[in-house]
Order: sequence, then structure tokens, then C-alpha cells
Amino acid sequence: MLFYAAGDTGAPRSSGDSFTKREKAQEDMYVREKEKEKLDKLKQALAKHRKELDEISKQIDQLGE
Repeated sequence: MLFYAAGDTGAPRSSGDSFTKREKAQEDMYVREKEKEKLDKLKQALAKHRKELDEISKQIDQLGE
């Protein structure tokens, strides 16, 4: 009796292939760019909230005078 494997059973692609390395480098660069964009947005939001807190703090100080 013969058993057949389902799906592709070929050898995996070599990880040393120059195309594979270039593709991985591009993916890594894309991920870094997206993370940088997220970090920049968070920094902008933090700056906005700090400014709002400073304004509230000034208002509190004025009320105390």
C-alpha cells in the first residue's frame, strides 16, 4: 500500500538566496518605517497632552491667586 503526502513536499527555499535576503531586508525596512510613523504620532499626541496639562496648570494657579 502506498501513502501520498498531501500538499507540496518539495525542499524549502534556501535562506541564503539573494532574493530571499533582499525581500527580508525590504520587509524589515517597511516594518521599521511603520513603527517610526507610530512613534512619531505618539510623540505628537504626548506633546499635545503636555501642552493641555500646562494650560490647565496655569488656570489652576490663576484661580489660587
